[in-house]
This record gives sequence, structure tokens and C-alpha cells, in this order.
Amino acid sequence: MRLIAITLLLFSFATANTFAQKTCITKDGYIASISEELFSKAIAFAVQKDHAAFQKLLDSKLVFMLKAGIPVFVEKTKIFSGAVKIRPKGSTTILVWTNIEAINCE
Repeated sequence: MRLIAITLLLFSFATANTFAQKTCITKDGYIASISEELFSKAIAFAVQKDHAAFQKLLDSKLVFMLKAGIPVFVEKTKIFSGAVKIRPKGSTTILVWTNIEAINCE
């Protein structure tokens, strides 16, 4: 059990460092949010097919659709949920949460 915990810890450091050193590019058609909690709610509403609740989040502008081609840096990675906190290149204050699939880090 201890070996598994150590392996996961080392993997999370390696993954975080891999993303943190690269500039990634956003993809079109994915949602993002200013908070992890609102991002999780939006994902839950989409999975539940609660279109009215999802639309209310979009209308609030606290959850929005990402535009493609924006250079970003990954600031934080949640490996098990697949969420990432990203920061547009050159920004010091804008941080948003999105899916790891919403960015290309090649």
C-alpha cells in the first residue's frame, strides 16, 4: 500500500512538472470556469443532461466556452478528475479550470 502511495505521489509530481514547463494551446468546444467548484457543477449538469441548469451557468458568465488557439500554462492538475487550472500566457491574474482534453501540450 505504501509503495502505491509513493508511486502516485511521484507520478503526480512528474505530471505537474511536465505540464508546468510547456506552453499549451487551448482547443475549441470545451467549457471553462473561474472556480473548480463551478466547473465541477457544469460537468455534472452536462452529464445529467440538465440543459436548463447548464445554460444558467453559461448565462452567468462564470462558466464559458474556451476559444481555440490561446497559449496557456498549466498551473495545477487534478489527475483523478481530469481537471486542470490554466493561465493564459502573459497573464498574472486570470486562472480558469477546464478539462485536460481542452488543451494540447505537445
